[in-house]
Amino acid sequence: MPAASRATRLALTAAALTCASPALAQNLLLNNSFEIPGPGFVLFEDWGHFNNTFADDNIEVTAQDGVRSVKTFGQFIPGGQSDNGVYQIVPATGGTEYTLSCWTLSLSTDPLEPFVTVPSNYGHLPLLIMDFKDANGVVLDSAVGDAFIPGVDPLDTWIQRSVTGVAPAGTVEMQVTLLLIQFDEAPGSLFWDNAELTEGSGGGPCAADMNNDGILDFFDVLTFLQAFSDGCP
Repeated sequence: MPAASRATRLALTAAALTCASPALAQNLLLNNSFEIPGPGFVLFEDWGHFNNTFADDNIEVTAQDGVRSVKTFGQFIPGGQSDNGVYQIVPATGGTEYTLSCWTLSLSTDPLEPFVTVPSNYGHLPLLIMDFKDANGVVLDSAVGDAFIPGVDPLDTWIQRSVTGVAPAGTVEMQVTLLLIQFDEAPGSLFWDNAELTEGSGGGPCAADMNNDGILDFFDVLTFLQAFSDGCP
């Protein structure tokens, strides 16, 4: 799970743009649609989970795929931070490009609060994370993207977002985390379904990656606005 310092740094990143993952590429995640329950206290086979994470069997929402999805919400720590979500560890190879995507949904009856830093941290940061690790389990690098943007993305509908990153030399495994960070006692919940991890960026660069840096973030928006202002056809 990411430290508070990572959450603070990520708070400076604004809305990421949506880019679909490849339809025909092999999905490296097991039980990617969370349909198979785990044994004992394990909610989903092949996935670990932490804090306020639950299985929804088409009760509160209709799953994007199949009949089961993941529900997350915060722990309501006054003035604090709580991390909630699921994770899976898969083999990975240094020098290989990977793309992680997932569908998310926020209900209008329980919407996430946008993240703000004034007067103090408040709201939510829903994130897609790929942590590239060496043989000792040390994180060599990470790729992080928005999974949902509260106050921007539509409610009551499933949307898909993705993040792409290249595993550094020495990588032998990757931890994929679908994370909802809650600050203070911000109300709201988020549902996740149909995650996908593939090698490569999906048949070429994403059109939304305006500055071609392999990351979809606010800098792509700035690049587009500058081109628009310059009268680029």
